[in-house]
Amino acid sequence: MKNNIILITDNGNITQKMQKSIFLLRERDCFESIRPNNCFEIIKEKKPSVIFYHYTKTDNEIEDYKNTENLYNFITKVKQNPVLNNSSIILLYDRIDEDVLCGAFEKGISDFLPTFASDTELTIRTLWSIQKKESQIEYKKKTNILSKLNIIDAKNNVYTEKYIQEILREENLKNWGTFVALAPDVNIRSKISPQALMSSVKSIVRTNDILGYASDFKIYLWFREAKKEDVEKILEKLKKLLTSNFPICAGYIEVRDIEFDIAEEIANRALSKALLRGNSFICGKESDKKEQSQEKTSTNYKLYKDNFLKKLESILSPLFFQTQKINEQKLFKTKIKQEVNKEKSFFQLKNDFGKSSFFVSYSGFTKVKIEIIHELTEEEPSLKKIFIDSEELTEQKIEFLLNEFIKEFKRYTKY
Repeated sequence: MKNNIILITDNGNITQKMQKSIFLLRERDCFESIRPNNCFEIIKEKKPSVIFYHYTKTDNEIEDYKNTENLYNFITKVKQNPVLNNSSIILLYDRIDEDVLCGAFEKGISDFLPTFASDTELTIRTLWSIQKKESQIEYKKKTNILSKLNIIDAKNNVYTEKYIQEILREENLKNWGTFVALAPDVNIRSKISPQALMSSVKSIVRTNDILGYASDFKIYLWFREAKKEDVEKILEKLKKLLTSNFPICAGYIEVRDIEFDIAEEIANRALSKALLRGNSFICGKESDKKEQSQEKTSTNYKLYKDNFLKKLESILSPLFFQTQKINEQKLFKTKIKQEVNKEKSFFQLKNDFGKSSFFVSYSGFTKVKIEIIHELTEEEPSLKKIFIDSEELTEQKIEFLLNEFIKEFKRYTKY
């Protein structure tokens, strides 16, 4: 691979120094110096691996402001160009303000060096930048393959709903961390897309953190070897980024020496409580799960049943409420009713073509019963029964079945 290295400067002495300093590069690599005027057009044509940008600080405030704006504009153009955004930008300077340097990093420079740096340092930084671009190109190739396999989402380069749980189970076997289940408030989901929400979340995480879609508006995050107190600060940062117009909720738990499936259930239970409270973050506790498993072995069967019904209610209440709010904005000619109680809970859809009902009940035995009934205007009613082991009951399972029920209703009623 040929690597073009371009220096942007008005200073001939800097050009001569750079030509001598990078003598260790391969013969096929090419070095060229250009002037700042119209430099971006030349950069687009040359497609360099490394760009050295010589920033000049003067004692003239107006001139310095102009030079700084030109620098920032150039970096922005390069990073927004899909052909050039893998090019490394190294800032060269004689003198520089820390504010200018920090601003350049925020815009996207890869590195910085004083013009009086040694030949060895200039060469090493150049080689490192070339290797970085080659790594980024390989990363993009692998990402494209994973995207085609539907392992990674093509738009946001995060794990898809199909694979995120499997990825996190594997991660949990290797490293401890804090797991977060995050979702926006139900009432604002029509104002923000899942992709826009994910883009905001990506902006506050590090490259070694793991994130992906758990459903359209639910995001799973894994902060590797991060304490829950640190994650709380990150969530607060996200809340400020989204502002009060887009309230978010999260359930989270620090995961050490427990199975991921247990951590997932605890975090989702905390998320359900947070959604009911609104615009809040709630930390789940492992003790809640331990107490729950101990209850079943208790001789007091009535106590166990009452506690399980409370658990079922804590799952169904926010789930039915959220699903109703979301679909009221989509199914305009459909009446939606839902009710949660200890005897039998239901979620019902009705329009001119028919009525469909989703019933959930628990009699106190080992299974939770789900009945799905479709009563169509021109066809015989259909009934489907599903039984879920009470120990395996999760919000994710009921949410999946409820969403499938709604899809069936749309299909049967020609919505």
